[in-house]
Amino acid sequence: MILDCYQCSSCYFEDKEASSRVDPSTISPPQPKMVFRNVLVVFVCIELYDSKQELGEAAEEFASLSELIGKRSIVLCPNVHLSIDRAPEKQATWLINELEKMLIARGFDVHRLSFGYHKQYGMECDGNVGSVVGRRFYGSDQKQFLRLLTRLGVCPPESLPDDMPVWAKILTERLLKVLGSRRETYNIAKRMLQDQLDATGHSELWTCMLFEGERQPIEDYLSTLYEIIEDYHDVRVHRAMNLSVPDFANAARFLFRKYPEAIKSGRLRIYNSQVSDIEFLLSRSSVLLAFPQMPRKTGSHAGEISFGIYCKDEDFAKNLIQWYRTFLVDARFGWIRTESELNATINELEEEKFQDER
Repeated sequence: MILDCYQCSSCYFEDKEASSRVDPSTISPPQPKMVFRNVLVVFVCIELYDSKQELGEAAEEFASLSELIGKRSIVLCPNVHLSIDRAPEKQATWLINELEKMLIARGFDVHRLSFGYHKQYGMECDGNVGSVVGRRFYGSDQKQFLRLLTRLGVCPPESLPDDMPVWAKILTERLLKVLGSRRETYNIAKRMLQDQLDATGHSELWTCMLFEGERQPIEDYLSTLYEIIEDYHDVRVHRAMNLSVPDFANAARFLFRKYPEAIKSGRLRIYNSQVSDIEFLLSRSSVLLAFPQMPRKTGSHAGEISFGIYCKDEDFAKNLIQWYRTFLVDARFGWIRTESELNATINELEEEKFQDER
């Protein structure tokens, strides 16, 4: 569940038209234009695996938020666009209704806005501490892993935690670690990289965009990548980059020019990536999957890292590496071996992007 909260000195909401993209039976009766003063406006998005557990966590968070900004009336506004894992409309409306009941039981004055309408609204926000607060509630590790499996196509979207494959259940019970913050995710990534540098024999890393979109972490990662290429000749790096994005295309060209021998020998292998909303760092024994807070549309790089999933297990790593090779890497181009192949790939992707935008 995602909550996007704004402390408003004044705001208004007005239903314009019912959405044609939601279940008609879940659309609320239309509301007249509503004006509020000195309220906390909360845009709420119920996600696929949310339950009363996440609602309880959210209610606790409202209590903490009240200590920061003072207790005030809450305006609950459904907003399904905050997540690509949004729940079906019937589940969403029921849980929003339950959230309203929980908040009222805790002594909050709650105004719940209509569900299923395109709204016109305006807000005047106080510019003080806590004027804008975002929160996300993930629930159990099992739910998060199921979210990943549905994203990868292993499980259908309507699956429940009990429907996960046996091997997945074992991982969630013993080995899987959900990383609840960007800092924790980056620290695990740095540790995985260091493990590869400390290992003996021929190590391999499979990466996709990890650390990009951040200022300081990209410097940390690239310096480590350069260190691997220059000083650790027994480590092979598989680098998938979204070459339809100009910044990444230029970064790929730079790698071809800076490390021609590593490219030629196959120690640094460049691919075009087909995924834009999950980031990877894989080794033969460890898996790190990082998710952006607000996934952007296909064709652009991922946004700020919100949370990660980490597992140190050889069988799981082997399966994810195969997924990387089969689904993440664009099979049309495969391993791009020369700068002329790279330029041809970039030109083809630019032309496709141009045609799509026409």
